[in-house]
Amino acid sequence: MRVLVTGGSGRLGRVLVPLLSAAGHDVRILSRVHRTGPGLHQSCIVGDLTTGVGLSEAVADIDVIVHAASNSRNAGAVDVEGTQRLIDVVRTAGVKHLLYVSIVGVDRIPYAYYQRKLAVERMIAESDVPFSILRATQFHSFVDFLLGEAVKYPFNIMPIPSGFFVQSVAVEEVAARVCRAVDDGPNGRLRDFGGPEVLPVEEVTTAWLDRNQLRWAGVWAIPIYLPGKIAEAFRAGYNTCPDGERGTETWRDWLKRSRDE
Repeated sequence: MRVLVTGGSGRLGRVLVPLLSAAGHDVRILSRVHRTGPGLHQSCIVGDLTTGVGLSEAVADIDVIVHAASNSRNAGAVDVEGTQRLIDVVRTAGVKHLLYVSIVGVDRIPYAYYQRKLAVERMIAESDVPFSILRATQFHSFVDFLLGEAVKYPFNIMPIPSGFFVQSVAVEEVAARVCRAVDDGPNGRLRDFGGPEVLPVEEVTTAWLDRNQLRWAGVWAIPIYLPGKIAEAFRAGYNTCPDGERGTETWRDWLKRSRDE
């Protein structure tokens, strides 16, 4: 099939695109600028979700669109308005399947970015375009990034939100699930997809500190109680999917793999 991937250079896209190509699909990447370089064996199609320029040409002759483009800092323009522009051109292009990659908990966590992701889900579901929506939990690599930012605080103090839960997942496993969804065709809202275990953030942090040998360097993780409805939702585990479909690579396994790479 001819597959167009929005967000093809993002965390998920960088893993997904070669997987789709290896599965025999003709893969193209939607990008605001033309990209060339080693490893870019798929076609790069110039198009801009924020303006609509090039979108009609990008979706021409496409069978499936994997919509993974997102921008947490500008979600109104990129996620919401950009998706509406995409839907508008898809309606007349004969695309057989619009597959949207979302986040677990967007309907239960009152975070502005999540609310915009939920709005996009509704737009797609209410359009007349055949669709699938796959919600995934946070990637192991993103949790690693967040902890790396937290450890930058001075005096060897690492603040972490007390009582939060994490069910992070390997991006490779999410990409494989997306590939399967491409092959399966439009199926509406799919089962949520998460990592194999739900862990308290304190346990996640301890394993991360051990991997980076920071506890022996005197770094202390300090749980901080965060007020508000967003923090309350994370403490309730609304960002997890214990009853959903699960990957197999645990947080500690990923830490070991990433250390060895």
